[in-house]
Amino acid sequence: MRDPIRYGWMPVLLLCFSFVTASQADPGMPVVEVQGAATDRDQKSYRDMLAGMQVFEQQHGLAPGAVLRFKVLPRRAGVAMDSLALQLAGEHTQAAIALAADHTFVLPMDAGAAGDNASVRSNRKDKSLAWRADIRSPGLPQDTRRLGDLLLECKVAMAADLLAYVHHPINMLVVKLADPCRSLPINLFYFADRPLFSVTLIDGQRRSVLPAAMLHGTDSALMASHEDWPYLRERVYTVKFKLLYEKGWSDDTLLRFDYMDDDLNTTALAVQP
Repeated sequence: MRDPIRYGWMPVLLLCFSFVTASQADPGMPVVEVQGAATDRDQKSYRDMLAGMQVFEQQHGLAPGAVLRFKVLPRRAGVAMDSLALQLAGEHTQAAIALAADHTFVLPMDAGAAGDNASVRSNRKDKSLAWRADIRSPGLPQDTRRLGDLLLECKVAMAADLLAYVHHPINMLVVKLADPCRSLPINLFYFADRPLFSVTLIDGQRRSVLPAAMLHGTDSALMASHEDWPYLRERVYTVKFKLLYEKGWSDDTLLRFDYMDDDLNTTALAVQP
């Protein structure tokens, strides 16, 4: 029988940062501006995202030097990101959201927009995008992420309803628990900047390489239409916060990424005359 923690079966929760597979979309057909109803747009509730921002302020000590940004990534093949636009939109709210070159953005604290039932709305069809919190402490070494930053990203994502998961009643209950990120052995899928070869944990003199099973997601997407990670599978890594903190890894633990193309570049240099 497969390990239930490895495959996200315990609890039933599928906290899958996931993507529809490339075979399910025409890679030659980029997604363009949606002219239909707002319900056809890929969007998130501003009220939920505001709750995530409030969690960030309350638990800023996990990443004291960081600011909160959000990020969108393609969830399936054919989603054009170069002309992506976001806006804060409601019955009485209309404001463009500045999108950085890395597809991150900052949201304002706007009680009026929350009361207006506004949404952070894209010009892409529903289920085109994966949504993330993006929290990065300044001054980190190149190609690293900090464990405390990632934990805070998880907490914000839970509160902001950024996670792609099967909306089973048990799953919905788990998401609303006080601290599922640290208290439950759930799978949380994150994206590195490039395809991954390995990830090493570094905390002072302590070193540990993440098992290969923690890279590139599960063997198969259990319910692909509800997941947002398979399309960028080669960039995926899994963080099990409960296990890591129980084993004494600190908030300042660094995850150092070794990328597949790093090895290719090294090999190319070695064979040059």
